[in-house]
Amino acid sequence: MIIGVGVDLVEVESFASQLDSPGTVYAHAFTGQEQRTAKNRAAVSGSAGAHLAARWAAKEAFIKAWSAALIAAPPPVSQEDLVWSQIEVVPDRWGRPSLTIHEPLASMVTASLEERYGPGSTAWHVSLSHDGGMAMATVLGERRTS
Repeated sequence: MIIGVGVDLVEVESFASQLDSPGTVYAHAFTGQEQRTAKNRAAVSGSAGAHLAARWAAKEAFIKAWSAALIAAPPPVSQEDLVWSQIEVVPDRWGRPSLTIHEPLASMVTASLEERYGPGSTAWHVSLSHDGGMAMATVLGERRTS
């Protein structure tokens, strides 16, 4: 059952200019794996910023999908308390993106969804794209019951 959908759009040039700004939220938003993936892909595309912008969009889209899954309930975590690197975009061996949610956020997500839907597991499907100076991501939450 689909429980939530999130979409986010990021303007690459503006995002890339903020990456190195002192005090920016982006300084610690990406894991080493995400940074290496962006750097490796930039060797072909020429823009690590575009790849990181798409990953940022995926993090935002995940929060939106999770929030949509909990519609009419208060958010279990505030934007200020989020540790963005706990939402990680990880490629498989063919480069297809997936999401890994790390602790302690993973426990919060699981608890909130079990409270709403009962026992089961959730798969978070992600799609990334960037073109024409924009990067976007879509995240879809799928709840599976036992």
